[in-house]
Amino acid sequence: MVLLLLVVPSLSLGQPAAEPTGAPAAGAAPAAPAAKQGTTAPARGAALPPDSWAGQLEMLSRWVEERGAAGECAERCYALDRLRITGAVGEGPLQFELSGGVLADGPVAVPLFGPPEHVRIEAVLDDGRPASRREAAPISFEEGHYYLWTAARRFVLRGTLSLEGDLTLLVAGPLNSFEADVTGGTVAEGARLSGLSGATLHFSPDGGAAAESAGPTVFQLSRAVRVGREIGFEYRLIMRSGSDLGVVRLPLAFGEKVLDVSGASGFRTEGSELVLPTSGRSAEMKITGTLPKVGAFSPDPRSAYEWWLFESDAEHRLTVKGDARQVDAAESPIPRTQATSRLLLVQRGQRVEVDVEPLAGVEVLAAVVREHRRTLVLTERGDLVADDSLSYENNGIDYLTYAPGGRPIYLATDGKAQRIMHQGAAAEEVLVPLQTGSHMIQVQSLAQASVRPLGGSMELPMPSYPLTASQLQLTVGLPERVLPLALLGGDRPVWFADSGDAVAVVIGFVAAWIAVRPGAATSRGRRRALRVLGGLVMAGLWFVAPATFVALLVGIATASVAWLVGRLFRGTSRAVAMVVLLGMGGLALLIGLFAVSAGRYQGERWDYAENAASAPSSTRRAKDDDQAKGGGSLAPGGAVLEGVTPVALGLPSYARNLHVSRELVTRDRAFRPVLVYTTSSALVPLALLWLAGVAVLLNAHRAALMELYRRAATRLARRPEDGHDIDRRGGGGRSHGSGRPAAEPQGPLG
Repeated sequence: MVLLLLVVPSLSLGQPAAEPTGAPAAGAAPAAPAAKQGTTAPARGAALPPDSWAGQLEMLSRWVEERGAAGECAERCYALDRLRITGAVGEGPLQFELSGGVLADGPVAVPLFGPPEHVRIEAVLDDGRPASRREAAPISFEEGHYYLWTAARRFVLRGTLSLEGDLTLLVAGPLNSFEADVTGGTVAEGARLSGLSGATLHFSPDGGAAAESAGPTVFQLSRAVRVGREIGFEYRLIMRSGSDLGVVRLPLAFGEKVLDVSGASGFRTEGSELVLPTSGRSAEMKITGTLPKVGAFSPDPRSAYEWWLFESDAEHRLTVKGDARQVDAAESPIPRTQATSRLLLVQRGQRVEVDVEPLAGVEVLAAVVREHRRTLVLTERGDLVADDSLSYENNGIDYLTYAPGGRPIYLATDGKAQRIMHQGAAAEEVLVPLQTGSHMIQVQSLAQASVRPLGGSMELPMPSYPLTASQLQLTVGLPERVLPLALLGGDRPVWFADSGDAVAVVIGFVAAWIAVRPGAATSRGRRRALRVLGGLVMAGLWFVAPATFVALLVGIATASVAWLVGRLFRGTSRAVAMVVLLGMGGLALLIGLFAVSAGRYQGERWDYAENAASAPSSTRRAKDDDQAKGGGSLAPGGAVLEGVTPVALGLPSYARNLHVSRELVTRDRAFRPVLVYTTSSALVPLALLWLAGVAVLLNAHRAALMELYRRAATRLARRPEDGHDIDRRGGGGRSHGSGRPAAEPQGPLG
């Protein structure tokens, strides 16, 4: 209002208003002098002065726009008051009248009825305009219902609707009230309803005069048939009447065996009928029970239609045939319990045939061993001590028949010791109790093996059980006198030498080719043979004593570089180079020895920290049980008792070990590892040959070695008799007495 008051004086004090469009051109003449008096119109897009009449008009327009934007409706921009339907059910179109209003400042889509494929609407919109200007309402459909496009603050929609098919009407809503004044039928849900939203109304064409006199009668029956290990049913019955219902009889036409009825004061079965006593004018009941079989189903004669829900579990397959229409299962009045549910709308006179096909079960893995780790140690006396650790997952097996491949001495589940039980007195298999879920099993056993004096092959004992193992890993520990050559049976064979050994042998041959230098009188063929012999000696030294091999290799490399330094340098430079060379040679020797010691794993005693922690408690429990049963006596024969909880045994030590693995092990694809070995006794001839080769090489270099010894002895025999300190190696030192340079010796490297 303030802005309007400001605008009015401005208009009165400013220039006169423009003439109408039809005014003559001369009327525009007075505007020219006014423009010269300081009220020239601003350029397009320029800021208007707030005290001018144009600026005040712009402010007013902005205020109106802001008020309009603030009043826009974002959600539920309509209200539906009442829907009234009249006419004869089943004899043609029904008349309807829908009143409501729009809450927004523009046209809004107001949802009406549906579904469009079964409902046809013809209507005229009364939006307050004169009758002569009224026209057909702008109606269309989407998302399963019709909608009205209007901006009327208050409207009344009148017209006709035709129902096709099952005589159902979907009211999208929300609708405040519903009234049905129809003849020749009734509305199953009632003639007077309120608060409808997404509701489906069912029209029954069998009302007649009796319905008008006695009031609306509703007999709505919904059924669910569930097929599993047995066939069960669930019925939902809703009844309303203008008078007391009294005793209602429900025919059991399909051989139903009723187990429970909720919502009734009492029930009984008389022949093939279920007697349901009621009180009042309305009743709602839930009936459950079992069916002997499935077959042909039809609705009750009192129902204009029925909802039939069919469900089956994973072990059965349903086939539904008939003339009933299948609808979305989400509309079922009975809650669904299976994903395979089917909902059918069965009208009076229609029929549904159901067939059940049992599905055959397929054998699957009820339990599986995720990982199996087995450590097998061979002692000097030929004993085989085995320790097995199994990680399994179980989903239905109670016991596992486990053949350990020897005499079982220990059994534990998840670190807790268990008694060792057999199925029979002479049975070798152990019954291992399995728990549901993921768990661990540890089994220890003893066996015997025969080791031949010169070597051979040995089939290692392995456990057997009916489960499938995803992965089985075997570690074989051997004593000092047993030397493995190969371990076969796994996914890949394991040999006594690998790629690292091959590299070491090649380096040994190269070093021998450089170091072996017999006298000049030696022929080329003999020199070549001696170098090959030197390579064999170095290769044998790598397998017998790797540390000695590394030391000798570093010594050969250092001597070769020292010889080269002696040729290239003189005086102090040579002495410094020699010192640096010796330091680098020592460092290389340390690194090589560390690498060899790290690569050559020497087996130590197995660590049973977890078992040691759990053994005392299990031992105490076993002792208490034995004392309670009167079995607390001294154990004859090495503390071995029957029927007590066992104690874990620590694995013996071993000098060397081998690792092999196998994927997907079953009884049909059993893992049978074979060890090919030799003994230290069989290597005695090879050791003698190796020593003979060393002797041959030393004999070939006897003259060079004697000359080296003589020079070393001469060097060590030279001592200054007058106490003077002479620097022999640098060649640049001077005597304290004469001041002359010392003579430079000719050493073996000079």
